[in-house]
Amino acid sequence: MLGALCSLVASPPASAADRDCSDFASQRAAQIFFLNHGGPRSDPHRLDSDGDGIACETNPAPYYYGTTPPGGGSDNPPPGPTAVKSTVQLSLDPGKRITGESYRLKVTVKPAISRKVAIQRKVNGRWKSFASGTTSRAGKFSKALEAPKAKVTYRATVQTVTKGNKKYSAAMSKARTLSIQRQLVELSFDDRNVAEGDQVQASVQASPVRTDRPVTLQKRTAGTWETVRTGTLNRRGRASFTVKPELGQNAYRAVVLRFKGAVPAHSDTETVTAADVTPPPVPFNLVATPGDATVQLSWSRNLTPDFARHDVYLRTDTTTWTLVTSTPSQSVEITSLQNGTTYWFAVTSVDSSGNASAKSIEVSATPAGAAPRQPRRLVLR
Repeated sequence: MLGALCSLVASPPASAADRDCSDFASQRAAQIFFLNHGGPRSDPHRLDSDGDGIACETNPAPYYYGTTPPGGGSDNPPPGPTAVKSTVQLSLDPGKRITGESYRLKVTVKPAISRKVAIQRKVNGRWKSFASGTTSRAGKFSKALEAPKAKVTYRATVQTVTKGNKKYSAAMSKARTLSIQRQLVELSFDDRNVAEGDQVQASVQASPVRTDRPVTLQKRTAGTWETVRTGTLNRRGRASFTVKPELGQNAYRAVVLRFKGAVPAHSDTETVTAADVTPPPVPFNLVATPGDATVQLSWSRNLTPDFARHDVYLRTDTTTWTLVTSTPSQSVEITSLQNGTTYWFAVTSVDSSGNASAKSIEVSATPAGAAPRQPRRLVLR
């Protein structure tokens, strides 16, 4: 019987079934099991996820942070851990962004251990939780974010945590503010008043600069914006386009499109006026019929949609051309002339833009008074 008992004592213990942290009621129970089954040099049950020699750190109290099993049959923990001061640094990369662009929030905790970190942002003067995470063993944590419409201020915090025989203090970073940059777009033209059919050059300047950002030149047509040119910004944030404005007033704007998250933006509206410089057809078949101190003029014409009037000119052998009257019709009577004087006449056509045709072929006429009546003779019989 004694031999059987000795054989039983010498036999190796049976391998324990695989255990998880949830199988233990407390961190202390998990730590003792961890140490009794190879920890910290061996962790077949994967209870020490971050490899710091402490098992199941998220389990509830009681706690045990010893690195050897409790001795002498006593379960009392060893003396309290050593206090260690923690520091937290927070940075924003970059610190200025256009709404919609990405940036990275970076946190560094020292001493460099794996621990939970909380990110807070300031809302209406109060700090509110925004995000959380766990630092790497190097004490690093980062998070990619998208720039909002308005500036935002962040800070990072860590709570007190005990690992092994060290108790790391709570800490808070300095506040850091992400500045939101407004995308400014300016549009200008080398000439705002041109002749119909002429070209103008449009120049675009965008700030802050985003090289290769798509940009369009748009024209207002029938109440909507229509794209007429496309391009990209150069390394100075500039682009240029050549356009031929239509007759009349043309409204344009420049638009930088969405680019790497940055929201679109457009310039103020700028106008370019293309003036009508085409004169109407020259009147023809001008006829002058003299009268008593008057001349009756008539002519033929080809009307255009923008026709406005005819200008009638007069000269003599000793004077230059003088505008004597204007009329929308095809005939006019010139009065208050000097009988016996030869007058020369010419007519032009004028459109609503003030463009005048060349003068018609000139014609002449000499007003003459009526022949005097002969007095009747009285004959006596």
